[in-house]
Amino acid sequence: MQRLYFLLILLFSLGNVFAQQFFPFIAEKVGSVSQVKENLITYEDFGIKQTGSEILDSVNRWLAEYYESLGYRVLLDSFNDGSASNIIIEKQGLDTNTWIILGAHYDSHNTSYGANDNGSGVVATMEIARIIANVPTQRSVRIINFSGEEQGFVGSQHYVTNTLNPSEIVNLMLNLDQLGGTKSSDNSKIVCERDEGNKIPENDALSFLKADTLATIISQYTNLEPVIGRAYSSDYIPFEKAGYTIVGLYQESDYDAFYHSPADRVFNMDTEATEQVIKGALAATLYFAGIDLLVGVEDISTNSFHIYPNAASESFQIEGLLETVNMILSNSLGEVVMQKKVAHSMPVEISSLSNGLYTVSIYGSDNKYMRTAKLIIAR
Repeated sequence: MQRLYFLLILLFSLGNVFAQQFFPFIAEKVGSVSQVKENLITYEDFGIKQTGSEILDSVNRWLAEYYESLGYRVLLDSFNDGSASNIIIEKQGLDTNTWIILGAHYDSHNTSYGANDNGSGVVATMEIARIIANVPTQRSVRIINFSGEEQGFVGSQHYVTNTLNPSEIVNLMLNLDQLGGTKSSDNSKIVCERDEGNKIPENDALSFLKADTLATIISQYTNLEPVIGRAYSSDYIPFEKAGYTIVGLYQESDYDAFYHSPADRVFNMDTEATEQVIKGALAATLYFAGIDLLVGVEDISTNSFHIYPNAASESFQIEGLLETVNMILSNSLGEVVMQKKVAHSMPVEISSLSNGLYTVSIYGSDNKYMRTAKLIIAR
């Protein structure tokens, strides 16, 4: 385990060598983010949303009805003797046992309207749920609005301890908490949070890798500048303690004047910056869920090909290609490690790559996805 940990740290240090591909389909979906300020105002107007209160029950019903209107089946995960519940919806991918979990708490501090903490995260999950509802993905996506966060992550701890199936593979938990920033402040940056120690140091390395990828996604699909920060004090902590890989998005500008107070209102937030963060969270959800392997599929009946040899050691070639194509080679973490144009039986040099399982994605000359295959590198 120790050897694997340091190997992952080494991989992280090499990560900047490889370019991460920009996907026009993701950019198109990012452009459809809307209704951010309107939904924030609706959330705020419910009032103070303390866990166990009738007001929070009303927010629960509002969210459940919204998700149901999009075609989702809503699961209410109850705790505290039934006085509180998490709201769970799922979008199935091709792999129904591997999950990206997207979390945002919907309760507020007992003195606060909670527009930023955490109406901003709630509106993010609402928009992401709407936009990805009918988008095919490789991995499945589970969206959870947690209750009881302000009492010490009670809802998320209940979920991890009592509801999450240990046989499921959680590829990543992405937490969204306080995405707004203060109006009239410089909100050009967003913190991409990573796991730095906390309870289980052994899961830090993968979190470092995912946070680095998250930062790149923010740079590619928003006008914000990502900065790396430490994950702490939100609903990803119970996941981290259970050994799962976590990252988060969190505002960079100072919100102390309005934090946990009646002044946490929409008129004190930078809603334009909030919308940019939501766009980044959407792009990250699509990327980590594997959208690049499944969208824009063209008829491949005349594009049958195979990889030879497989397993490969020093090089491989793609046989059966009818044209020169764009090939993207990704490692098991989803990082692009090679991108080049290849033709039928052209050798592709892989001697610098480590042993492991890779994904070969083939795109036509018009950048339309054609096919994907697995490649094993073994020496």
